Amino acid sequence: MDETSYPLISPEKARALRERQELASDTASFADQHFDVVIVGGGFAGTAAAVNLARANRKVCLVDAGAPRNRNSEHMHGVIGLDAANPSALLARGHAEFVSYGGLLIDGRVETLEQTPEGDWAVKLESDDASTASQVLVATGITDVLPGVPGLEGMWGTRVFHCPYCHGYEAKGKNIGVVGGKNPGFTARIATLLTKWADSVTLYSNGMDLSPEQRERLQRCGVALNDDDVVQVSPANDDDHAVEITTETGPVRYDACFTGPEFSPNDALLRGAGCTVANGWVQVEGGRTSESGLWAVGNVVSSPDQVSQALGSGAAVAIAIDQHLFDQI
Repeated sequence: MDETSYPLISPEKARALRERQELASDTASFADQHFDVVIVGGGFAGTAAAVNLARANRKVCLVDAGAPRNRNSEHMHGVIGLDAANPSALLARGHAEFVSYGGLLIDGRVETLEQTPEGDWAVKLESDDASTASQVLVATGITDVLPGVPGLEGMWGTRVFHCPYCHGYEAKGKNIGVVGGKNPGFTARIATLLTKWADSVTLYSNGMDLSPEQRERLQRCGVALNDDDVVQVSPANDDDHAVEITTETGPVRYDACFTGPEFSPNDALLRGAGCTVANGWVQVEGGRTSESGLWAVGNVVSSPDQVSQALGSGAAVAIAIDQHLFDQI
């Protein structure tokens, strides 16, 4: 299968998809086994945990649906020695490492988690195949809910971003437009932070209710505020990164575009298992949830985690799980 089988994605992503297909086992190979650990979600946190646990001689299964948060991005930053690497390609390498250490990679989704009378966890896939595990680690990530502006979603991760520390440097000296409409506190914050890099920043409030204090802070940081509604965001034809932000008064071209999404953790499995929730987030301590043998890591319990943080937290919780299992002997 060549790269043309995957239209509109880079050759690196095409290779990553192909490698994933070659690595993943059929869900039937998951059925009726008992694992030391089942990991739900094979993004950076889940994969880092999986590699470390497999290297610790644990019987580990990684169940992954293949839709990490940064799947649309062509590059990532902040991981030393791998700056600007393609995240999909790096994940594929991580999955290959996990399998090379004896781990089982399943391409699928977990439908339910239920604790058994013996204290293990029954893990059922959407395919109806089921197994048990002494410990389960949920690393299902987060969904970025974008403002309902036509054009934003189609350019998410390629021309439209949300994290200044991931993409601010690439906007250095440029003219940035920030589209509001969701998460006013976060959106106002990134607009001010982007002034550290950008030549100019314009925030379109797009219906957000900004407090007088937020408006004063934006003005003090040099952010131009436009209270018109945004009706469309489109790619500019003269540059691979530039956009046009259109209001009722017409389009304005920007070298880069950011927006502030709402962060919706993909934590239905954790909530369904009875985990304690506070302020909208499942509570963890060192990766442990309130439910015995059930752990969580990464964006599903911590929205700001970048790739570097996810890798570190995944490795740390893997060590904690391994030592917990060891202490049960």
